[in-house]
Amino acid sequence: MVMAESLIITDLLVPGEVGLVLAGAAAAANGTPIVAIIAAAAVGALAGDSLGYVVGQRFGARFIDRWRWTRRLRPALQRARRHFRQRGGPSVALARWIGSLRAIVPVIAGAGEMSYRRFVAWDGPSAVVWATVIASIGYLWGDDIADTVDRVGLGVSAAAVVAVVAAFLIARKGQAAVQSPRS
Repeated sequence: MVMAESLIITDLLVPGEVGLVLAGAAAAANGTPIVAIIAAAAVGALAGDSLGYVVGQRFGARFIDRWRWTRRLRPALQRARRHFRQRGGPSVALARWIGSLRAIVPVIAGAGEMSYRRFVAWDGPSAVVWATVIASIGYLWGDDIADTVDRVGLGVSAAAVVAVVAAFLIARKGQAAVQSPRS
């Protein structure tokens, strides 16, 4: 579930966080060591993120260049390349914690030409800490917490999407103001 939640298309359909909380609760109920759940979740998260990275690296620029309507994204790809060269590591680590960015950022990091070694250096530890926290919540507090995690995760994801859209609109408005001559 965690791997599927980390992929750009299936992330909308698979509730990986809730599944991980439930796996933690099931581990507590049947005596499965929590370390096994954490290890499986961390490997799944890293595998899903790595697959997203490879998709972005192999197909991102080609996708943008393929159609006229996607060519408008070229400036965004250039900004992504600058961002991931300068400060992409923290973005990769933070994205693991925000559901709406979890599947998108690895693709953008790959398309943005971040080195895979640097990507994994930031993504790996973040995946392990994330898996530890989410699985432990289920292990310690059980099934009742799954609904709360789902609602909170949805709220954080919605806030992140609103913030990204607002930043885009503000930047676009600022760019239009700079480009339009004033009389």
